[in-house]
Amino acid sequence: MMNDRAVGSPKVYELHEGVYAVIGLYHISGSIGTNAGIIMTPDSVVFIDSGMTISSAEFLWRVAQDHMSGNEDLYLILTHHHSDHVFGMRVLREKGVRVIAHSGVREYLDDPDGKYLEFVKSLMRCGPEEAKEILGDVRLTVPEQLIDNDTVLKVGTEIHLLATPGHVPSELSVYHPSSKTLFAGDTIFSEGSPTTRFGGPDDWRLWISHLERLRQMDIATICPGHGELCTIDEIQRNIDSLNETLPRRRLWRK
Repeated sequence: MMNDRAVGSPKVYELHEGVYAVIGLYHISGSIGTNAGIIMTPDSVVFIDSGMTISSAEFLWRVAQDHMSGNEDLYLILTHHHSDHVFGMRVLREKGVRVIAHSGVREYLDDPDGKYLEFVKSLMRCGPEEAKEILGDVRLTVPEQLIDNDTVLKVGTEIHLLATPGHVPSELSVYHPSSKTLFAGDTIFSEGSPTTRFGGPDDWRLWISHLERLRQMDIATICPGHGELCTIDEIQRNIDSLNETLPRRRLWRK
């Protein structure tokens, strides 16, 4: 049964025929939401991230189900391993999705003892029972398909999986050329500064190089991992923010 509190306050946008952005699913902080995407063709349904809670993933399934025949091939692409993007995966797994992610997610999702889950629960601003109630019955599993390099998924439409490490090494961005839509995960932040606490200067330089590559692409709409939909202009703001972080962090380390 879906827990409304654990869904967040999502808004669904149809960006193009069969292409949906879901903005504002539950997030642990309470101050921002988590985003996800759905790309649909007559032959397939592709989910991009599964949200942080079981209820979030159930919401995503309901959005897709309204437009499904029931005979489609199902996929779930994880943009990276962070809990707010993967903890809902069990719901979609049980619907029969094939999960695809960067190989860097393995060490986090291969978690039979639940250590990653317990760590995330410890970060939540509530007791363990309330955390369990919000997250739901989270069960993590290693994706069927792990990739290291750019890959094209052909599922009645072309979907480009772009390796864009920087925020974390396991980061993927998902580009749909037909609609000129980029589902950026945490490679792009549309509100506030990019989160740099998971790496160091070398990671940020790599991140900038991938942002420069994305900036050259034909993109009409960006669905970031958090925040509102944005345009390609937001990429430059992220580049500028990371460039400003580099000298500050060097001074701090002296």
